[in-house]
Amino acid sequence: MFKVLFALALTLGIAAGAQAQSETLLRDVTIVDVIEGTLAPGQSVLIRDGLIAEVGPDITSTSATRLDGGGRYLIPGLWDSHVHIFSTPTEPDTALPLYLVNGITGIRDMGALWPIAEQHALQARIEAGEVLGPRLILAGAWVDASPGSWPGMFLADRPDEARAVVDRIAAEGWAAVKAYSMLDEATYLALAEASEDAGLAFVGHVPERVALGTAIDAGQEGMEHFGRVAMACSTAEEAMLDDLRTAMAEGAELARVFEIMAARNRIILETWDETLCQSVLAQMADAGMHVSPTLVVADFYTGNWPAPDAPRMRMIPAEVRGTWGRPDFRLEAMTDEVRALAGDSIALDRRTFLMAHRAGVPILASTDASFANPYLFHGYSLLDELDLYVAIGLTPREALYTATVAPPRFFGLTDQDGTIAPGRRADLVLLGENPLESLSTLREPQMVIAGGRVLDRAALDGLETTLLERGE
Repeated sequence: MFKVLFALALTLGIAAGAQAQSETLLRDVTIVDVIEGTLAPGQSVLIRDGLIAEVGPDITSTSATRLDGGGRYLIPGLWDSHVHIFSTPTEPDTALPLYLVNGITGIRDMGALWPIAEQHALQARIEAGEVLGPRLILAGAWVDASPGSWPGMFLADRPDEARAVVDRIAAEGWAAVKAYSMLDEATYLALAEASEDAGLAFVGHVPERVALGTAIDAGQEGMEHFGRVAMACSTAEEAMLDDLRTAMAEGAELARVFEIMAARNRIILETWDETLCQSVLAQMADAGMHVSPTLVVADFYTGNWPAPDAPRMRMIPAEVRGTWGRPDFRLEAMTDEVRALAGDSIALDRRTFLMAHRAGVPILASTDASFANPYLFHGYSLLDELDLYVAIGLTPREALYTATVAPPRFFGLTDQDGTIAPGRRADLVLLGENPLESLSTLREPQMVIAGGRVLDRAALDGLETTLLERGE
């Protein structure tokens, strides 16, 4: 594994142990304040040892490398708050540069097949400047009921097991505890309590037998994916939960469990209630429950896939593309009814998403990108997700907020808060046009600065070329 990481560092042209330029002065840029939605033209930004040292119109430095911003637009680097970069042994080789060429300078990994020690090793090498990549938050300590939905999960079937699992997660140095889908309610509640006692963020799925209101009351701070929000807006939520609880208590076969879950789509469409939904969303907003919607996941299920010769496809290793082209267990599990209702279900999710945003539910832009999730792309899919937010009804500034301001604040980072100011980490993106008017400019970053390391357009083109050559 570590040989792979050293190869990655060399491929990206970074000698082991190399550090970022000690001082860089980026002159004549228009700083975009995503929080206020304002612009400050004619500014300079002095970067020293990976941090922003000064911001203002009249900065001088005799020792800094001077870069001309040409009046273009500078924003905080983007975040993808739900990814999986460790689903294969060599996935970071492709994932890390893909994030950077798309202006994404921070990611939160939400579940891995690598041992935690190897994840920490890569995280440390990125921070040390030995490997070029986005800032990495390791929040993938997923906990599920036996036998587990994915390999390598922590397993808990009773409350005492949940508490023991949290002790292990804390000892291993994870950033959070992630609840998963098949936990029963008693075990889930014990997991929530133990996470709070350990001082760990409690995030993840709302399990399939647990009501969203129960998760809010339990103090779940972050919810992954959006479907359970629409389900909580159904007057039949409790009945749907009870159907599954009864079947699982009776030892139902897995096929029967999936059948019950698939039937929820029709029930939700028939029983979704706007007044109830407004109440649920108000509870979420009051509790500060952040949602990582991953709306772009719907493209996989509806067959909205890129052409085989699209650049993003060609940058994926050939062997991975090969697995994506095979029959997929998730698509095979879809019933004819689910396929027939897919358009209406997606539309309802999007309507509910816009209501959630307007109700003040905090959103973390996210994708579920992974080699294990076909046609969800590291880097590119986040820009697709942001475009979806705007198509649904958010302004470009509001969409940017979900990827620049909300994530570092939710993660409790002391050196990032979505502003371009002294003391903040130098994770920045220079754009040719004003992103508050259109997010299309995100597709062609002029410069990406990751932890103080500058990648101009030529360097970004070089990374893309290397990925295309590898993908052949």
